[in-house]
Amino acid sequence: MTNKKLVLENLLRDPLFWSVLLLNLLIVYLYGNDTIYNYNIIVAQSIQTFAYAVAHYLLLKNTPINYAVKKIRLNRKRKKSDKNRKSFGTYIEKDETGNWVYTTIFFILLCFFTVFLAVIVLTVNWNVHRNSFVFQSSDFYPAIWALSNAIFYYKNNKARLTYSNASPSELVAVPFFKLYIPMFMMIWGYILPMKVSGDIIGFILSNPKYWNSPADNESKKTV
Repeated sequence: MTNKKLVLENLLRDPLFWSVLLLNLLIVYLYGNDTIYNYNIIVAQSIQTFAYAVAHYLLLKNTPINYAVKKIRLNRKRKKSDKNRKSFGTYIEKDETGNWVYTTIFFILLCFFTVFLAVIVLTVNWNVHRNSFVFQSSDFYPAIWALSNAIFYYKNNKARLTYSNASPSELVAVPFFKLYIPMFMMIWGYILPMKVSGDIIGFILSNPKYWNSPADNESKKTV
């Protein structure tokens, strides 16, 4: 975010930001008096992280980032009247969707991070409950909310990234602020406050639409 400033208006007008904030307040309400069972918070964070990661993977896979048109041959049957072997058949123009390089990289990172989170959740749960796995219904309330947020995240960013010619860092590296910052902060200790603050900070840092550069301001003035 070098030389970029936070545009508070864009942040406060985004329903997804308020949804993320309310989700974290729900987690504080559910687990604020039950910090002994830290696996509850880790479960909520792991499901939320996985939902965002899957949404971003589908985003890279299905969104035409660069404007490019590909010709597709519909009819490959050669007619007797076709003299040129290369010209037979019917062609249509179709947008190229996704970028397989960035999609593959993100898919590998997604698989690694999913296994990493699952190991943490199961290990903590097993140790807390003395060689048994125990979950409660409240663990899944934030999960449903997190899945809804991931759907909104996909829809919002699909519109933003379509034909945007976004850079590799924005496509792959920047979204991992949202994924890694909360987990690293939780590992340091004080899991509940670190999860909430890390989740909100990571969400704001990983959304380019909240940030504006001097170049962006100049381009708006010239329009």
